[in-house]
Amino acid sequence: MNIEYQYLATKLEHALATDPRINALDVKVRIRGDKIHLTGEIPTEERRAFATEVVTELALGIEVLNELTVVELNPAVPAEAIHA
Repeated sequence: MNIEYQYLATKLEHALATDPRINALDVKVRIRGDKIHLTGEIPTEERRAFATEVVTELALGIEVLNELTVVELNPAVPAEAIHA
């Protein structure tokens, strides 16, 4: 990977971590050939879509392959009934 791609990958990871629509520190950006690969886990499908949008905006002309997995982080746990 050349220095320009290293800089771009770092810039994209920073954007994904700081954009309030995504706010994901676990997203990894890899540039292979003429494609950007996003990998890792993200809590919602909406944030997954925003990740593609943000990367596409910053890396004009480079194809983005979003391989992020949506994983619900804290599923709602039903409250236990209290018996008197």
